[in-house]
Amino acid sequence: MFHVCLKVASTSLSTPFDGTNRPESWRRSAPGINEALECSADRTGEPAGASLKDLLARTRARLKAVGIEEYQLEGELLLQHVLNIDSARMFAALTDRVDPEVETQLHRLTVHRESRQPLAYITGRKAFYGREFEVTPDVLIPRTETELLVGLVLGWVTKYPEFRSGVRIADIGTGSGTLAVTLAAELPHASVDAVDLSPPALVVARANASRFGVVDRIEYFEGDLAAPLAGRNYQIVVANLPYVRSDTFESAQQEVRREPVLALLGGEGGLDVVRRLAPMLEPIMDASGSIVLFEVDPLTYVGAVEALSEALPSARVRVELDLAGLERCVVAELG
Repeated sequence: MFHVCLKVASTSLSTPFDGTNRPESWRRSAPGINEALECSADRTGEPAGASLKDLLARTRARLKAVGIEEYQLEGELLLQHVLNIDSARMFAALTDRVDPEVETQLHRLTVHRESRQPLAYITGRKAFYGREFEVTPDVLIPRTETELLVGLVLGWVTKYPEFRSGVRIADIGTGSGTLAVTLAAELPHASVDAVDLSPPALVVARANASRFGVVDRIEYFEGDLAAPLAGRNYQIVVANLPYVRSDTFESAQQEVRREPVLALLGGEGGLDVVRRLAPMLEPIMDASGSIVLFEVDPLTYVGAVEALSEALPSARVRVELDLAGLERCVVAELG
């Protein structure tokens, strides 16, 4: 008699990113539904390891015990990551036994999550606008709220047919490159310049551009805000800048405090970086028709509106709400 057992997939990541390692799954030519490897138990008929259902329940219980709010979902994601299978495959195999190596690796990753290391740093990936991006501790973890900027840009381009055949975009503070890569992928005729002060972040950003086949249309610059873009001209500028107030950082979630401080802190009022960038914008904007989009903290958006209005006096400045009804994006249109 043979028993099915699920083994650790060869493309899974057994340890969290340390900034130098990259999972084999990111070197694949294209993402898709992953398949776990199967094996047989020994010929005595003894099953190998615990069932998938039991292992999932234990993992969820451990996460719940330390106060992880989304313990059920995160337990699933950790197990899917170790086996490199999707949700449908996992739930279809709940009665299957798992290889002991699966238990070992899952235990190791669960320990990291129990210590409040962000899930995205453990799995090395984070979904954004329908794509899974590589994420390491060198970059800010992409947030769903930032997808609002993508939707606004796509809507703006649709309004102006002349930009459908070619548009120049700047992504200032690109981090993992989610905005630059997503806009390049969604706008096949766009060219994108992406800037970041962090060399390790630019390594991740380039890897993501390569993964999604847009590396030939994105140019990367290391430097401070718009300084490397002097002499260039854009129709679209997007910026997800550090905007966490320094006086609230210590009370932020433990997971947030594990992210790069350089990508989070915006000074005492959360607007230091916004105020530094705003005066640098006019020389790089296309006066005949262009748009600037800043992601902002809903608690300090008024200051961002004032900074853009002062720096771009001829611009039409407005605020856009996110899905939660919060002021998430400040938009300035020229021309």
